[in-house]
Amino acid sequence: MAAIEEMLDDFFMSHMPASGTTGLREARLDRMMELLSILGHPEDGFRKIHVAGSKGKGSTSTMLSVLLEASGEKCGLYLSPHVYDVRERFTLSGRFFSDGLYASTLGELGEKISGLSFSPTTFELYTAFAYMLFRNAGCTYAVIETGLGGRLDATNTISSEFQVLTPIELEHQDLLGDTIARIAVEKSKIIKRNTRCYIAHMAREAEDVFLAEASATCSDAVLFDEQVSGFFHEEHALSSVTGFNAGGEAFLLRTALRGEAMAQNLALSVMIAKKEGFLTDEGIKALERLEMPGRFEIRRLGDKTVVFEVAHTKKSMENAVKTFKQVFPGRRTACVYSSVEGKDHASMMESIVSGFPTVVVTSTGGFKKSDPDKLFSLAGDLAGENRTLLLLEKDMDKALETAERHADIILVTGSFYLVGNFRKEVAC
Repeated sequence: MAAIEEMLDDFFMSHMPASGTTGLREARLDRMMELLSILGHPEDGFRKIHVAGSKGKGSTSTMLSVLLEASGEKCGLYLSPHVYDVRERFTLSGRFFSDGLYASTLGELGEKISGLSFSPTTFELYTAFAYMLFRNAGCTYAVIETGLGGRLDATNTISSEFQVLTPIELEHQDLLGDTIARIAVEKSKIIKRNTRCYIAHMAREAEDVFLAEASATCSDAVLFDEQVSGFFHEEHALSSVTGFNAGGEAFLLRTALRGEAMAQNLALSVMIAKKEGFLTDEGIKALERLEMPGRFEIRRLGDKTVVFEVAHTKKSMENAVKTFKQVFPGRRTACVYSSVEGKDHASMMESIVSGFPTVVVTSTGGFKKSDPDKLFSLAGDLAGENRTLLLLEKDMDKALETAERHADIILVTGSFYLVGNFRKEVAC
């Protein structure tokens, strides 16, 4: 671990909420406003785009930042969670800032929070630090991804140029609601009055919620399904091919990023950039080269191939398994899976068990709670009819070793925390 990464980790983890709390209910917006006030409102130093959703929000945020940078803007990018390195949360369009800037901004933050009337949570501090970093770096724009939800999210204290709503699925039902519509309500509250929001292709019940909120806030709603036509996606051995029409122009991109869901995020980002006036040829080329940590990331482990794909909703898991089988047809494969509590485990496990001859269920480590015994039980109900070899190995490192004994190509998928565990063990 780099010295600056360790310094950042130590500082933020010292403010982790007590075990058993999520930070959502404690992180009311008045707390965040007090924190930003003490810091001199660093979020006012640049223009902002706000992105919320259940899946695709991190990749869409990254793509928008890449397109903004290619147009000549200096664009900060705030994501959560990170996969391998805490600095992934706050970058210059995906590239780390200098160690000196991270260190000096952290020192400034630590000095100023001593005057707060409350003890801020880790996510509140992540968010404030990102704003300070972008201001100190002289960013002209920043793309801000929400953490959990939207209505009470610490990021929902900003005024944004426009908002982007990505697809909604069942997630964190204990906190956000137990239906697509209720979760969409939480996410919809990032829409600001008299602005513009872009709505991705998604379930009708979520789309209706976003349209209603846009109407209530006198904001313009721009629908992907009305702006993008002729969309198609193909997987090839070395790349993906995506084509679509947007704004009267035809696009055909050959990208390093994989999967139909990722291709839809790409089309959404291009459509937005074209309508907002920051689409360039350089931006399209940058999108074609773009790679992201934990997004169908292919690595070598001796004579084995390991693919890392963060997928924590029903649709994202379906897409992950489908893409894996398209890229590696007819090969000896296995899947290592775990996910944190609060996810739609049954649906994700159904995709995995039906797609792999060998499945190894494991834990996500100690950072967020997971229940591998429960996951294994869910998988067991499906494994028999699919003739799947189902194995339980709670130690994450041993889980990968177990999978290696049964396969040549392994998909490690589920939680960000599971994927992040293998940073040092598997070579690029």
